[in-house]
Amino acid sequence: MKKSSIEKKTRVVYHDIHIKQGENKGIFNRLTQLMSPNYLKEEDNFFKGKICLDAGCGSNASSTYSMLKYGAEKVYAFDLDETIFEKAPKYLKEFEGKYELKVDNVLNMQYDDNFFDFVHCSGVLHHTTDLPGGIKELGRVTKNGGILEIMTYGKGGLVRELTSYFREKYKRDEEFKALIDKIDAQYFEKFFQEIFSIMRDNDDRFINLPAKDVMRSLFDEDLALTIKDRIKSPVYLEHSEEEIIAFLKEAGFSLTHRLTRYPVYTNIRKFLSPLYYQYSSEFSKLLYGSGAIQIKAKKDSE
Repeated sequence: MKKSSIEKKTRVVYHDIHIKQGENKGIFNRLTQLMSPNYLKEEDNFFKGKICLDAGCGSNASSTYSMLKYGAEKVYAFDLDETIFEKAPKYLKEFEGKYELKVDNVLNMQYDDNFFDFVHCSGVLHHTTDLPGGIKELGRVTKNGGILEIMTYGKGGLVRELTSYFREKYKRDEEFKALIDKIDAQYFEKFFQEIFSIMRDNDDRFINLPAKDVMRSLFDEDLALTIKDRIKSPVYLEHSEEEIIAFLKEAGFSLTHRLTRYPVYTNIRKFLSPLYYQYSSEFSKLLYGSGAIQIKAKKDSE
């Protein structure tokens, strides 16, 4: 698949996902809480006075929102095409004049060298055709002594094996594609209605237990969008932590620190939060291999 085709398909997939995330207050609130000084292991006033970049901000610009909320002087944000202007300004309305939104590409950004105090690029590089080149570009626009924070897709684990298989199946199997495309909260509800109806008809005692309602509550719109994220994306590059750190060093970052957070979900992924947080545990490695690789790096000073 050509680079331009991959970029176009990627943007279509994530524009749809981000719009639905932004329209759901619970999901949007969760996303805007991901970027914080606490997560970065910095002082509360870390963002104050800083010129920041949200590279690949998505249609809901949740990280741009977070950085501005924490006091950034200005945030520059971009994504691959003009659809970025459909919704992002709505979410950033309270920060008018403090952000600049435009169309750009993380592999060839239209910003000056050494321009940003802080650069954020989460969940973007592994959807490109050149992850090392993307890191090099991010390094170019980061000021000497500035901070870069990235999140990339790790390598290995049973879950990654399954999602990789399903991603290829989605590309070639129209019936499977139609099934994935229609998954949403309402689809989950129809599923449970059918399951519980059959249980009731067969006098299954589980239908009378409170556990059935708990189970139903664990499948929501946030989970549906996560499934679509993992399967519909044209490209999901995988790298180890060691590879990412090597790419960062080549781009001029000598001081690196792997970050972690305990994510808060309302769906079934809440039972996986301990594994996301403790990414080096035996069970986390079994399911997720290298995990979600979140790294803060400081660019060398000249």
